[in-house]
Amino acid sequence: MKYQDSMSRSAEHLRAALPLMTRQRAALHPVSYAVWYEHVSGINPPLSRALHKLTQEGRSLDEAQTWQLYDAHVSDFNPKTAQTIGDGMARVLDSLSASTAQAGQCTAGFESSLQRWVQDVLADAALHPPSAEQDPAGVVRELLDSTREVRASLQHLQGRLDSSQNEIRLLRAEVQKARADALVDALTGLANRRAFEQQLSLCAASHRGPGSAADAAPDAGHTAPCLVLGDIDFFKRVNDSFGHLFGDHVLRAVAQTLKGVATHDSLPARVGGEEFALLLPRAQLAEARSVAEQMRASVAASRIRPAQTQAALERITISMGVTQMHPGESANDFFARADRALYASKRCGRNCVTVLSAQAA
Repeated sequence: MKYQDSMSRSAEHLRAALPLMTRQRAALHPVSYAVWYEHVSGINPPLSRALHKLTQEGRSLDEAQTWQLYDAHVSDFNPKTAQTIGDGMARVLDSLSASTAQAGQCTAGFESSLQRWVQDVLADAALHPPSAEQDPAGVVRELLDSTREVRASLQHLQGRLDSSQNEIRLLRAEVQKARADALVDALTGLANRRAFEQQLSLCAASHRGPGSAADAAPDAGHTAPCLVLGDIDFFKRVNDSFGHLFGDHVLRAVAQTLKGVATHDSLPARVGGEEFALLLPRAQLAEARSVAEQMRASVAASRIRPAQTQAALERITISMGVTQMHPGESANDFFARADRALYASKRCGRNCVTVLSAQAA
């Protein structure tokens, strides 16, 4: 695929593609960018038709769908090229700008030397007038004029390079913001499922636990990654009774409560429709249970009133599950045990906290 857009035009396509990319479940990688770039630029109608079909009714693309679209409609473009275009262009411009600035400084120094030489020649010519054929001052003046023209051209080029670098800096900032937005739940402002899973994987990779054996049973009072999962009770009934706008208001209120109980090093996240998580990188199991109980009690004590009525809404409650990572355990197993603890709370009547240790599991 040949890309022939100018810098300004390609920047417009980038700004149009970034918001679309961040709404998808696929990561912000070069393959995803190639798909959405070709769509917003209008150069690939078959790809656009396939995208519309896959994303209708608010659906989003996952990794597999993104790669399938790429393979079917864009695969003649080398993905490594997309990976290096931005950084490569920036490096070239940085190098060219530095070279131009250095050349400009050298030219300015040469111009200054020529200027002094002209003055010396003119002073000497005043004392010893040369013939018309031997007039060195005229030759030097021509050199000086040519040098000034070169310097003006270099200054113009420097200005254009500075403008291009400013554009690249702006685009970089937009990309960084898009990446950050891709890890935030738009409704609640908490970390989203993608950000949560990244941190969960880091915890699993870095946790070795006490002792040297990966399967050593931890002591009850030791610190390790702990996970608290919470699910709003009967949330569907809230939506059905008061509408989705009010349901969103409830979700934001619960998110604020979760932020309030979160410690400075923990990660509060929204991991599903009405499901929340709090990942504590290092905590005792009793500490995690205490945080979960504080969260449960705060939600149960709150009262949220619909805007269209003065009557108080029935109490919102949340069920909680708590567990601690076992040394050498995978992120999936860790999350699955917390999920079992959560649904044990659901089976036990809701609005309660269930702790499931690795040993008990």
